[in-house]
Amino acid sequence: MYIFARQAGQACLMVPALAVLSAAATPTADGLQYSVVNLAPGSGVALLNQRGDAAFSTYSAGAMINGFFDGLRVHGVGLASSADTVVSGLNDFGVVVGQFNDLATPVPFNYRAFSWTVAGGLRPMAGSGTSIARAINDRNQAVGSTKGAALYGRAYRWNRDGTTLDLGPLPASLSEAVAVNDGGMAVGYADVALHDSHAVVWDPAGHVTDLGTLGGSQSIAEHINGRGQVLGTYYLNGVPGGFLWSRKGGMVALAPDAHSGVRTTALNDAGDVAANLQATDDGGAFASIPFLWSAARGRQPLALAGAAHGSVNALNNLGGMVGYIERGSADPAHRRAVRWQGTTAPIDLNGRLLRAPAGLVLYVGKAINDRGDILADSNAGLLLLRPGTRGSDAPVLGPVGMVDAAVTPTVGARADFRVAFTDTGPSETHTATASIDDGCPSDAPVVLEARGNGEIDVCHTFCRAGSVTVRVKVTDRAGNATEVHRELAVIEAPVTGAAR
Repeated sequence: MYIFARQAGQACLMVPALAVLSAAATPTADGLQYSVVNLAPGSGVALLNQRGDAAFSTYSAGAMINGFFDGLRVHGVGLASSADTVVSGLNDFGVVVGQFNDLATPVPFNYRAFSWTVAGGLRPMAGSGTSIARAINDRNQAVGSTKGAALYGRAYRWNRDGTTLDLGPLPASLSEAVAVNDGGMAVGYADVALHDSHAVVWDPAGHVTDLGTLGGSQSIAEHINGRGQVLGTYYLNGVPGGFLWSRKGGMVALAPDAHSGVRTTALNDAGDVAANLQATDDGGAFASIPFLWSAARGRQPLALAGAAHGSVNALNNLGGMVGYIERGSADPAHRRAVRWQGTTAPIDLNGRLLRAPAGLVLYVGKAINDRGDILADSNAGLLLLRPGTRGSDAPVLGPVGMVDAAVTPTVGARADFRVAFTDTGPSETHTATASIDDGCPSDAPVVLEARGNGEIDVCHTFCRAGSVTVRVKVTDRAGNATEVHRELAVIEAPVTGAAR
C-alpha cells in the first residue's frame, strides 16, 4: 500500500504506509490486557481515583492542558478567563481541587484554591488572598494553604458545609497541609522556628502533632492512609530519607543505611510503602533502585529483569505497583513502563496493549488503582490503561511520527508526518485536522482507514526556524475526538557555498 499526498502543489515522497497496529499483546497465563484511552498531549500531574476517573494537568506546546476523564469522555477543567490552572487533588466521587488564576478580576496574581465537578464546574473556595487546595478526601474535606493578609501561607482545611479551619503553624510562620484521609486527619509541614520545618499531622479537630526529624535538619509528611499511618521524608546532612510514622510505633526510617538517599512515592492502607533508593552505578551515573517496604518484612528490592535501574511511582491496596525500568542509554528503547505485582518480575506494559496504534511506546507508569487501571506517560501523551476490552468511544492515536526519520527539520525542507489510529467501531469513519505553527499553510491531511484502523498523513514545508509544534486531531462521526502533538526544533538551511 502506498500513500500519495500533495503539499503546496508539490508531491510528498511516495512511501510505504506504516502498519496501523503495533504488535499484538502476547498471550500470557494471566490473560492481562489493557485497552488504551488518550487523555491529553504532554506530561505532568496525573491523578487516578478508585472508580477509574482521572484528573490531570499536562504541559504541551507552551500551554497547560487541564482535564477530567469521567469514564466516557474528557472534560476541560478551568475557566475561560483563567490562564493558569493546575489540578492537585481528586476524590473517589470525581471532585477535583487545585489552584487557578482568575484573570477576570482586577487583582493581579489572583491565585485561588478551587473545587470542580462535571455538574458544577469550577468554584473558588472560601478565603481571601493566595490559596491552593492540595488534596481532598471522600467526605469532601479539602486541605492546602492560604495566605490571607499574612506574609506566609498557613495550613488550611475547607469543609463540605462551607466552613473552614485554620490549621496554622506550630507556632512560627509557614505551614501547609498536603494530604488528608477520610477520617479528616491531615499531614504536611510547619515551621517550628524560622526556616526549620517539621513533618506534622493534624487530627480531625485541628490539633497538631510534631513528628520530628529522626535527627535530621528538616522533614515533611506527604501521605496518610486510612489507618492514620504517615509517610514522609526527612533530611540528614542534606540527604533525603524516608520514614513511616504511627501513633503506636512513632517515626521509623525505611532505609537507614541508604547513604545516597531515598525517595518515597506511595503508601497503601496495609502500611506497605513504595520507594526508591537513589544511588550511583558503577560508572558514576545516577541510578534509582525501587523497593517495597513494610514494618513486618523490611526492605524488599523489586525485580528489574536485568535493567540497569528503575523507579516505582505508585502502589495500590492489592500490592500492584507501576513505574519504569531503564536498560541504559545504549538501548534505543531504554525506558519502559512496567507493572509489578508484589516483588515478582516486572511486566512490560507495552506488551499488554490491546489493538495499540503503530509506534506507541509507554515510558512511565504514574498511577494505579485497586481495579488495576493505570495512568502512563507515552510518546503520544498521557494515557489511561483499562484492563479488558473497554476503552472509550474516542479514537486511539499513536505518536506524530516522521515517515523519514533521517530528515532534519530545516527551513525549506519538506517533511511527511504520520499518525496511526484505531477505533473500537469497525464501521466508524473519521475526519482529521492538522496544524503546524510555523506560519505556513499545510494541505488538508490525508485519511486512510478500513475496519476501524487508519492513519493520517500530513505533508509540510517548514518556513521558519525555532520551536515548531505539529498538532493532529482525529474525530469520529459522533464527534469523539483525540489530539496528539509533536514539538520539533527547526533549523536554518545550511549555507552551501562561500560568499563572494
